[in-house]
Parts: sequence; structure tokens; C-alpha cells
Amino acid sequence: MRLATGSVSQSVSRSVSISLAMIGLCALGQPAWADQYSDAQQLATERESQGKLDDAAEILEEIAPQYAQDLDLTLRMAWLRFRSTSYRRALSHYRQAERISPESSDARLGIGWTLQRLGRCDDARPYFEAIIAQNPDHSVAKDGLAACPNPKTVSVSTGALLTGMAYSGHYMRTAGVAVSPRFELSILGKWKIGAAYRYSEFFLKVAPLLSNGSYAWNVSSINQHEAYAHAGYSSSTFGLIGRYAFTQDSRGSSSAGHHIGASLRVSYIGDAQLHVTNSIYSDLLLVRAAPSWRLPIGKGFSVQLGGVGQWASGSLLGSGVLELSFVRGRINLYAGGSYGEQLRPAQLEIQVITNMQERIAASAWGGLSVQLPHDFNLLVDYRYDRLRRLTDVRLSSESNAHYFTLGLSKAF
Repeated sequence: MRLATGSVSQSVSRSVSISLAMIGLCALGQPAWADQYSDAQQLATERESQGKLDDAAEILEEIAPQYAQDLDLTLRMAWLRFRSTSYRRALSHYRQAERISPESSDARLGIGWTLQRLGRCDDARPYFEAIIAQNPDHSVAKDGLAACPNPKTVSVSTGALLTGMAYSGHYMRTAGVAVSPRFELSILGKWKIGAAYRYSEFFLKVAPLLSNGSYAWNVSSINQHEAYAHAGYSSSTFGLIGRYAFTQDSRGSSSAGHHIGASLRVSYIGDAQLHVTNSIYSDLLLVRAAPSWRLPIGKGFSVQLGGVGQWASGSLLGSGVLELSFVRGRINLYAGGSYGEQLRPAQLEIQVITNMQERIAASAWGGLSVQLPHDFNLLVDYRYDRLRRLTDVRLSSESNAHYFTLGLSKAF
């Protein structure tokens, strides 16, 4: 990578030096706008030497509209943004440079490397290949292809999640534990097929004695089985996945459920997503739609705005969702929340079905995902649900549910 970025840096530096030299030779005969251009370049150089790369780019971006066809200026802004990890802004500048000069190898290399840093190797690869077709010995383009190799014909990802649960104020549950092995097969890096199984055990309070002499319940725990399957297409810019899940718990067939859904993603400016699920229980029919839009806000941060709408056997429920995430290198941090009621939500996209009678009034979550060496991935996640009181259950009250998840997966 040093070779790739260093080569781009040298090219940009040579171009900028030539531009500054020409301005210096002609300074005496130039009008005031030349001084503005020279002053901006000089101030940007000072900020760059201080390590303030975004500040340097902003100085040049202020004058850029007056020099829309200046290739050297555009490339320098792109390189400053690239080095500051403001990759989306860098990509915008590199694309402008390509429009100014379609044959510019610096522009095309910049686009390729920026797409690679954004995790869009499918889009980056053609830029490197086109440069190598013209110059088979181009080392920077070769490094780009090495960073974005062609996907394996068939690859496999497998892993497991372990979840601990705790309930406070709940009339029946005290705690729980769940384990979920999962598997996904990827064909040509785009066609996906996968499955998962989740077993949960919920531990109950000692059953209270009712006025008729019977106990409210006669078991110390209940369990739940969940089976998931999905298949579809997913690339860096578009995804469409069909999903199915089945749930069954030890309370009997009345709590069994079939869940059919789909996930649509379009990645143009950020990620626009829509998750739809139809849950069919013997005692309830639920239709759930969850649209969202994740927008980049710079320096590795992005914000996701969305909502959830439910139709529950004739009644309408809704909630709003907000999540902030930060991605830097191999680390992904996220935190978010939702407010508004949901009933037995089936979140097939994360392979979780909350099959409880209480309505969820609000939720909060946060977590960390780390890409480890040898294609391992570690997940640490915490989620909280505020549960409404059941009006038809005398013992019920407002309560809290806490979920702690540790996951480990590996790609082959």
C-alpha cells in the first residue's frame, strides 16, 4: 500500500509543483485572482505540513468553483481527502478529475483506490484492469488488483452467537440464554445462500399461588427453537435477499410461527434499505416493514435514519429508528435506539425473532465488530428493550429486557 499511495502522492506533488512554478513566473503580470490562487495553494501547503489535511482541502475547495477545469487542483484536493480518510469526498474529486481528463491515470488510480477503501472492490477492479491493459508493468495498478482480488468461485462463512438475557421487573421471566450457529455460502462473491438455528432457554420466576389454589404456571423454564434460511444476490451497490424463518416454543403449537420476508438494498448515496416480513401465528398475523437510509457524514462516521411500521391483525404500530456508526480500518462501532411500539418483531435480517406477548415500547443498542487476522470476525453487542404491561394479565407490569451477545465467525 505504501507503493500505491506513494506513487499517487509523487504524481500529485509534481503536478502541483509545476502549477506553482508557472504561477510564480507569471506573478507580476497576473490579475488579482492569480494571487488568490497562489495564496490558497500556499496556505493549503502550510496546513498540510501541520498534518491538518481536511483544513488544507477545505481551503482549496473554497476557490475550486472558479477553476472547475483545473486538473492539478482537483487531484490535490482528492489526495488530501484520501489521506485524511474522507474517502467519499476524495471519490467525488477523483471523479471530477476523470471528467476533466478521461485519460488521467492519476484520476483513474485515485478512483480505484478510493473505492477499495470504501469496500467496493467490484467497482474498483475495472479501473486497475484498464490501466494494466495499457501498461502491463504499472506497479500501483497491480497493487490495486492485489488488494481487490477476484472473488473465489465458492466461499463459506460460518460462526456462532452466544446471548445472555436478563429481565428486571418482568412478572414471569428472570433470565435466559441462547446459542445460534450459522452458515452462509457465497458464489462469485455475490450470490448468497445461508441458514441458521437458534435455541433459547428462558428461566422463570417461582410461580405465584392464585386465589383458586392453582399456580400461575407449572414449569421453571420455557424454550424456543428458531430456524432461518435466506438466499439472494448482494453486490456493493445492490442487494435483494429472500428470507424464511420458523419458530416453535415449549408453550405449544399456538406459539408456532412462519415468517416470510425480503430485504432490498440500494447503495448509491449511502445505503437505502427495506426489510419486509409477514409473520403468521395461529393467534396473530403481523406484517412488518422497516425502511432505513444510512448516510455518510465524514471521517468514518455515518448515520442511519429509519422507522418500523407494523400491521397487527387490524391495529397499526410504528416506531422511529436512529443509529450512529463509525468505521475505521477493521473496526466498526455502532450505537442506536428506537422509540415507538412493536409487537413480536421478526428481524429476519439479523436472524432474531422476539416472540413475547408484551409490546416493545422503546429499544437501545450498541456494539463493536472487529475483523481479526485469518478472516475471523468478532462481535460484541448489547441491546435493551422496554416492555409494556399486559393489560389482560394481572401480574404483569412495565419491565426491562437486556441482551448481551458475543459472536465469532470465520470466512473460508
